[in-house]
Amino acid sequence: MKKHIILFAFAAVLLGLSACSLEEYNPGAASADNEWTSLAGYSKKINDCYFDFIRIVYGQAEDTFVPLSECATDIWGTITDRTDGWAQVATLVNYGANTGMMGEPYNGFYSTLSACNGAIAYAKKVTGASEAEVNVLVAEAHYLRAHALFNIVEFFGGKYLTQDEIGGPLKVLPMSTVNEFYEDVIFPDLEFAMKYLPIKQNVTGHVIRAAAYHLYAKACATYASYTDGLGNCKALSAAEAQGWLQKGKQAADYLISNASSLGVGLYDSPYEVFADKNNKDNKEALFVVTHSSITALNPRGNYFNRAWKHMCTWNNSSSSSNIGPGLYMDCLTQSYATDVNGFTVEPRAKGNAYYAPTKYLIDLYNEDMNDTRFDAYFRTVWTANKPNKGNVYSWTANDAARWGLDAARVGNAAFDIALGDTCIALQRVAMPQAVRNAVRYATYNIYDNYGDAGYIGRVAPSLAKGDLTSMYGGSNPGKPFTWADCIIYRLAETYLISAEIEWKLGNNAAAADRLTVIRKRAQKDHDNSMNVAAGDVNQQLLLDENARELCGEWNRWTTLKRFRAFESQLVHNPQVKGFNKNTHYLRAIPLAEINLIENQDEYQNPGY
Repeated sequence: MKKHIILFAFAAVLLGLSACSLEEYNPGAASADNEWTSLAGYSKKINDCYFDFIRIVYGQAEDTFVPLSECATDIWGTITDRTDGWAQVATLVNYGANTGMMGEPYNGFYSTLSACNGAIAYAKKVTGASEAEVNVLVAEAHYLRAHALFNIVEFFGGKYLTQDEIGGPLKVLPMSTVNEFYEDVIFPDLEFAMKYLPIKQNVTGHVIRAAAYHLYAKACATYASYTDGLGNCKALSAAEAQGWLQKGKQAADYLISNASSLGVGLYDSPYEVFADKNNKDNKEALFVVTHSSITALNPRGNYFNRAWKHMCTWNNSSSSSNIGPGLYMDCLTQSYATDVNGFTVEPRAKGNAYYAPTKYLIDLYNEDMNDTRFDAYFRTVWTANKPNKGNVYSWTANDAARWGLDAARVGNAAFDIALGDTCIALQRVAMPQAVRNAVRYATYNIYDNYGDAGYIGRVAPSLAKGDLTSMYGGSNPGKPFTWADCIIYRLAETYLISAEIEWKLGNNAAAADRLTVIRKRAQKDHDNSMNVAAGDVNQQLLLDENARELCGEWNRWTTLKRFRAFESQLVHNPQVKGFNKNTHYLRAIPLAEINLIENQDEYQNPGY
């Protein structure tokens, strides 16, 4: 199997790439100068820029960036009666600087910024290489810095902006405007990356040129929304906003028109996008964060990707009544086995069941449209991998009661479930009780899991995008990980960004064409029944298509912010009881950071 790894500068890692409050190892010693001024040594310094995206932000920490980027939105809720930090971020109830969920992304992005600043500074010191050779490498640092700054400014506002390595704790954090983030660094970085990044990299995970065009278009669309001066920003004029939209259009058009020559393309079906077989060499992916099955190649060894777990609703927790703390049935167990007593079974790893799709998100996949994305992107069927009688599961009284089924099936061989066969099937239609009692497996109407005031029970579909069973790893399936790569940006999003920009520029026909490409591939028969007409394009359609296509991909919160649509969209998620438009368009600066600086009141965002 081809290795997909990042070759880290382990010496630099061990010397101080921690995630402590804006503290970073400053490689100013002579040994670092000697090491990183050769082309081979400088390549290691570039590798160092990827470290904290893998170690902290996308996979190998507690993955608090998942709720920060997807929750407190219209499409994700928390399993009802959770009150911990995971729930606070999702509901905005008791959410604040001390919630403890902002530290990983805040520190991870700032640590990446520092590493990239160092790499960019060292580019001028490399000897024995041509300018072109150095530019190809340093372009990676420019892209990664732009990505880090884009996330810092969008989640936290116009805060600390530096183009130098962060050499130690800072008592005062000077603030920069949103305009300075974008115009002084993000856009110039991406322009450099668009010019010098290679079309193809030898190592998966190292950024390619297509990613720079994509992020440039997305950053333009985002910056153009600041006509209101939100979050320490000098408000853009309408003309300035239009100018940035035009620049974003050019970048998106170029990427889409030249996708093949840039080495990327859309899959023919949504089922292919997140298939196990395509994860390590995904033609639709523009930017990925890699993980390895070889623990020595992961920053945290055998503690690798866990981003998928939070939206996985099976977690092997039972209850004597109703549905337990997660999807549960006694014929399911956490195990990496693919063969039990000669029967082929699916590996099963325990998820966290922290978050579930809202009823609104499920409704967006209108079954009358024959939109295949619900089935492609969510798991609704589970198969038995644990017998309790020979090689079958024989129904127990607790399971029958838990799933609301007739007790006549208990111990009845006619209802036995063989290993590898379906044991749970969630439906989006109501089934008469007589039908539910007649079938061998447990059935459940998904909509029965949703109640008034945003109630979400335990029987929700699992997001399947990152839950790739062939890549489960770690020593304990009860505390599992996966070595699947995280797809951060992909070409389908470029089409959605392009449609958004065209609509904002008044080009509804062009916007409709972009949306039609994505909807047509999602339609069951790939016919024209889901095509979009120019008159159909509006903000709601754009938001809905973003949700259908990109749910769970670190995207929804910034999408609602970019459209300034929290107020209109949060009506679809009554769990978010704490929203305040004057506060929650920005996330809180972590208390651990605030406690270390002298300009606390200035630096913390309003309302926290």
